[in-house]
Amino acid sequence: MLKLTGNLEQEIMNILWEAQTALKPAEVQGNYNGELAYTTVMTVLQRLHRKGILNRERDGNAYRYSPRVSKDAYANNTLDQVYKGILAAYGPLAIAHFIESVKSDPQHRDLLQKYLRENE
Repeated sequence: MLKLTGNLEQEIMNILWEAQTALKPAEVQGNYNGELAYTTVMTVLQRLHRKGILNRERDGNAYRYSPRVSKDAYANNTLDQVYKGILAAYGPLAIAHFIESVKSDPQHRDLLQKYLRENE
């Protein structure tokens, strides 16, 4: 699965994941929190469709777009790719940095300890 390359792609995907039905570009634009040109929305939706992240169906003169996978499935796949890449490139340094980052937040530290106990 391909990954999202920018914040705008992520924001548009979040709109589509939250929608109950496939959306037209104008509907995506209307749900965007801020100013966004219709042509920009169209370009991003077309790009995400070409990447295989979105389904597209014709509705009159426009298309409706919907995600191909759930947000959780997409996140799991993307995080798997990211972590494998980081570990391959940096190995022990990546693990040490992750542990240091987790230690500073008690909730994250407790969650990591729980996960380690359950997966020993």
